[in-house]
Amino acid sequence: MTTVFFTNTGPDRELNEDAILAGPVYGGLSMGEPMIATHPGPLVALADGMGGGPGGAVAARVVLEDLAMMADSDAQEAHDAILECLYGSVARMGRLAADEPDLAGMGSTVAGIWRRGQAATIFNCGDCRVYRRRDRDRDLELLSRDHSPVYDLYLEGEIGFEDIRTHPMRHLISSAVQQGNNWLDVFSRVVRLRPGDLFLICSDGLWESLAGDDLAGYLAGPSLEDGALALSRAVMEENAGDNFSFVLLEVDGVTES
Repeated sequence: MTTVFFTNTGPDRELNEDAILAGPVYGGLSMGEPMIATHPGPLVALADGMGGGPGGAVAARVVLEDLAMMADSDAQEAHDAILECLYGSVARMGRLAADEPDLAGMGSTVAGIWRRGQAATIFNCGDCRVYRRRDRDRDLELLSRDHSPVYDLYLEGEIGFEDIRTHPMRHLISSAVQQGNNWLDVFSRVVRLRPGDLFLICSDGLWESLAGDDLAGYLAGPSLEDGALALSRAVMEENAGDNFSFVLLEVDGVTES
């Protein structure tokens, strides 16, 4: 897969608590333009730290470092492997917080794609998202599921999908990889890969800033790099004050596992 990523502190924040796994773990950066990942590896993910200050940034890195170590696992059940890995991150956060009280309560949301042969496991915990565009003239399809009371209102038909972006309770989440959390709700689904598929992994700082219809428009350029640049410039103009990050992946071809 061709992979391009971008992360930015945002206009009103001093610290970037987002981090990206695209080969190495990139955390704490505030990039001016998107970057091409030269060796992204089979598992690409994005984490959005919680707790403010250094705790959120540390938590995001912990989650992605643990996922990176798991990426070459031959586990038969991807969901179980991801869940076990994230529980391990919770435990590691606990040990870190015991040594550094300033990290108490740290946590992170996460979303990612784990490619295995001709298929991929889409997963998330919290409100980071994964979208797919199957055809260039189609809109983006949300493949992940927010763990939030507001998303539940949408599922129950109480509000429309775009209302999630502006709802006053949109920042509340019902599951996160967080120190002391003994129960994780992790969503996953397996999708078949087709050449030309485009995937967008993003933090809430992006999807809250741009309407879903606009996302597809910004990604309609002649190349993945052009789309990433257009998207990064748009979200920098529209961002409401949060850190924001995204990873774009385009399937060049698929191979047997």
